[in-house]
Amino acid sequence: MQASEDKTKEAIRDLSRVFQFELWLRFYFIHEDEGRLFLNMDDEMLQKLEEKYGHLAALARTLSEKEITPESCRQAIGEHIMHQFDGVKYDVGFVPRIMDHGVLKGEIQLFNTWAGLHEEQLDRKVLDFDKWIEIYDEWKASEGAQKVNLALNIQDTDYQHPGSDKTN
Repeated sequence: MQASEDKTKEAIRDLSRVFQFELWLRFYFIHEDEGRLFLNMDDEMLQKLEEKYGHLAALARTLSEKEITPESCRQAIGEHIMHQFDGVKYDVGFVPRIMDHGVLKGEIQLFNTWAGLHEEQLDRKVLDFDKWIEIYDEWKASEGAQKVNLALNIQDTDYQHPGSDKTN
């Protein structure tokens, strides 16, 4: 049983890193051109990302080749995750189950909330993705983050199960 829990935790960490990296890319490298959004990264930058972040650079390259929309980002993330992990690092079919896992969804929501709460600090200068994760992990361990996480979980529960059992 422990091995299964460990595999699930590792998969949640692996998949959440993809979502986190995509947010980091959009935070620092997005630019507008005639009302359309694109990532502003040249080949040298993409090469540096590849050297430092391995497979995540493939996501950056994919996103740098198209207009950035919520749909294009979701599609690129999903394809990247499936290509990198499903049937590669994890058994075929395991990754889609993790994509629906509440803990993964909560981790993504908490990370996005953290980025929003710390936008001013993060915007002072371009920080490496590793630094983002370091700062996030420190914040996540704080009492304040635990309160935010609890509030997000309560909101998520309210959203998933509106009303009482008596009326539903």
